[in-house]
Amino acid sequence: MGGNPPEKTGTGSDSRCLKLFRKDISMRKTVSYGRAAAMMLVPIMLSAIALFGLYNLQIIHGDDYYEQSMNAIVSTQTVPASRGSIFDRNGRVLVSNRIGYNISIDRERLVAGGDPNGTLLTLTGLCGELGQSYTDTFPVSAQPPFTYNADMSQTQRSRLDKYLEHFDLSPDISAPELIVWLREHYSVPGDYTDADARVAIGVRYELETRTLFDFSDYVFASDVDMEMISAVKEYGLPGVSIETTSVREYHTKYAAHILGVVGLMDEDEYAYYKESGYPMNAKVGKYGVEQIFEEYLHGTDGKMVVTRAKNGTVIDSVYTEEPKAGNNVTLSLDIRCQKVAEDSLARIIEGINAEREENEKITGGAVVAIEVGTGDVIASASYPTFSIERYFEDYAELSADPSAPLYNRATKGTYSPGSTYKMNTAIAALQSGVITTHTQIYDYAIYNEYSGYEYKCWAYPNSHGMLNVTTAIQNSCNYFFYKVGVQTGIDTISHYAALFGLGQPTGIELEENTGVLATREYKETVVGESWYPGDTLLASIGQSYNLFTPMQLASYAATLASNGTRYAAHLLKCVKSYDNSTLVNSYTPQVLSRVEADQEYFDAVKQGMLYVSKYGSPSGVFGYYQVDVASKTGTVQLGEDQINNAVFIAFAPYDNPEIAVSVVIEGGSAGAIGAQIARDVFDYWLAAREDDVSVETENSLLK
Repeated sequence: MGGNPPEKTGTGSDSRCLKLFRKDISMRKTVSYGRAAAMMLVPIMLSAIALFGLYNLQIIHGDDYYEQSMNAIVSTQTVPASRGSIFDRNGRVLVSNRIGYNISIDRERLVAGGDPNGTLLTLTGLCGELGQSYTDTFPVSAQPPFTYNADMSQTQRSRLDKYLEHFDLSPDISAPELIVWLREHYSVPGDYTDADARVAIGVRYELETRTLFDFSDYVFASDVDMEMISAVKEYGLPGVSIETTSVREYHTKYAAHILGVVGLMDEDEYAYYKESGYPMNAKVGKYGVEQIFEEYLHGTDGKMVVTRAKNGTVIDSVYTEEPKAGNNVTLSLDIRCQKVAEDSLARIIEGINAEREENEKITGGAVVAIEVGTGDVIASASYPTFSIERYFEDYAELSADPSAPLYNRATKGTYSPGSTYKMNTAIAALQSGVITTHTQIYDYAIYNEYSGYEYKCWAYPNSHGMLNVTTAIQNSCNYFFYKVGVQTGIDTISHYAALFGLGQPTGIELEENTGVLATREYKETVVGESWYPGDTLLASIGQSYNLFTPMQLASYAATLASNGTRYAAHLLKCVKSYDNSTLVNSYTPQVLSRVEADQEYFDAVKQGMLYVSKYGSPSGVFGYYQVDVASKTGTVQLGEDQINNAVFIAFAPYDNPEIAVSVVIEGGSAGAIGAQIARDVFDYWLAAREDDVSVETENSLLK
């Protein structure tokens, strides 16, 4: 029974493990073989593609690419940064950007094309057919007999002088002689008519002066439409190209005097802005908000290296510096309140003019609304106005218009304040102790305390009877203020007027006229005459040399409402980054001066203004108004055969002032005429504004 024991048979579990192990080994071998094959195939394919690319580049198209590289033109171009947008106080977009297209001309490629004059005639002919304007500032008439333009600007004159000097031409050369010389200089064919020659010369002069004197780049036509673009591309004119640009888009037809426009720099502007790194072809604000907040709105331009084929086709473009967009500016302006002010002013003026003879028509007016306690300018309207979108196209016509629509009467127009000045005289007399709130003065209708001179009250021959300071303001009694003014003295009266901001800078960022405050010093130094008591009488009731802007008068009304605290008038609310993610600057209200007077005196004066609204000439408008309003009218005599100016100031609500308004209407006849305009503004601010919670979206036009 000896021998080795029999071999044991494995369990079922051991058998399965062995099978799985063998299967795993088999799969690993399969995967390894596949991965290895793929790894070998990929570089083979990549190598084949690379070899084919090299073959295509060097063998098939080698000659083409070599010729293209030899003829390629590499240039560095400035890439204008997007300009910041402008918003009103409620976030409504007023001005933004859109993509536009310009037609540009490369002078070298134009000349290299072989027929530069013919090319330009074709291009300008297309403009004529399609109604497209183009830039031609050559200061010679478009048609023979040629003459220099009578309205030649200083920039045009300077450019022409440099051109004549450069080519040793006489500065006294006549326009026809210059045209003859330029025909030869630019090789204009002899069979061209004088008019056609002038067309070609105009554009070539633009191109050459910019090349010679480093003037701003020449843009032949700006913001052209698709029809013009298609026509230019179809003709394939040598040296003529279409370039994208950023175009300002206006979302409101209002506030034209405030918002401003953007345009290419002239030589003087470039001399200023180049210190800030602006390229010659930069666009800058020309006036208004676009100009005064240029530093915020203008971004940082980028740089791009552009490679072009000889025919002008862009082969490649690479950014070397990315452009940085400008900041967004939010204004204190409420564009809907601005609309109310402009529409109301226009409606009142045009309604009156419809009933007047031509020589009696109202020539203009202004409305300003300021937030009490901050100096925020809510609305600033000037009549007549203009289309900001057509500013450049209509500029010549607007400049020649005798009604001066480009003139911002709200900040530059100066007017005698008339009786609206009497509150200043009252505060000066009260605080200096000349009178008290209980002082009674009888109105004798004629102030004749100076031998040989008589100063009549406006109600003459009637009398206002016995008056205190409150009822004197209510009745606007000249006699009361003649008597009080003489006793107070011009030096004290003008001192308080300056504290109220009359004849002083208001703080507004726009260009403004500071007006004239009637003072002893002004008459002696400017007029060259001595100051007399009669001057004080007239100054006390707002006449004499007093001339103030509607902006100053609104600030004056707001200062009365604030019991003597005068805030700087301003348009800036805040500045944010282009994506509105970062606050760059936020305006803080600034106190410019304080009228130090007892509260009792302010109360007495403001009560007189309340009585004007309830019982005076504006009572038809404010007698039963939803809130109490403090107001004062001014009817300003301009002389014989001239209709009086109308001046009106007010603030509301009387017991808790929020908004102050001034209205001036040239030839408006009576101050109360401005009450309805002020009421329209109050209606919006005190009532409609609360229901108006919608915000305009971009690309919407406020009509």
